[in-house]
Amino acid sequence: MAALLFTCPKTKCRIPTGVGTDLDSLCRSWSRTLRLACPHCGEQHEIRVREVYLDAALDDAVDRIRLTMGGKAENGELAR
Repeated sequence: MAALLFTCPKTKCRIPTGVGTDLDSLCRSWSRTLRLACPHCGEQHEIRVREVYLDAALDDAVDRIRLTMGGKAENGELAR
């Protein structure tokens, strides 16, 4: 099972949700909302499962692009 991570909107730190998921459980919980206490900013965040998943997918894609481009895009650093 893969762990779901979320990104704190204040600190931009990635934090594990404590929720492990596979394809079936991801499909069942796609529209649910998680309430999580953030260890970095101390606030409680409400995050939809689909947002957590998509954010992680985008972060992974940017990381792969950085690796293939040697860390930089043609017009400067990749933002994310």
